[in-house]
Amino acid sequence: MTAPEVSHGRGGAGNINPDDTKYVDGEVVRVGEVGSHGDGAFSTGRGGAANIADAGVKQSARADKDLIPEAAIRPSTENTDYHTGRGGAGNEYVAKKDKPAEGGKPAAPVGLADKLKRRILGAFSKK
Repeated sequence: MTAPEVSHGRGGAGNINPDDTKYVDGEVVRVGEVGSHGDGAFSTGRGGAANIADAGVKQSARADKDLIPEAAIRPSTENTDYHTGRGGAGNEYVAKKDKPAEGGKPAAPVGLADKLKRRILGAFSKK
């Protein structure tokens, strides 16, 4: 049996090619007995406060678990270059390589709050 033809782009005959990709369901699901386990709050629907049951129950070890199919597991893209969108340099993301600080350890990132604090407190420093 030949592979079905699918579109791999925005259109045009050049983007229609056979596709042998095996498509599988990669949905993460909860497994275990349905309903209250007496182990804390849980969601009974898609979201919203009305879908939270056992909200007043003290949380303990969960009786149900997440089942993550192998098809849903992807390698981490942290600290790697990646590309999004249709193309062009504006869609290219280059991983920041931490420069080692003194002592050879990577420098801690400086957040916005730290920058503001330095600017405010710097105005009061003795010169």
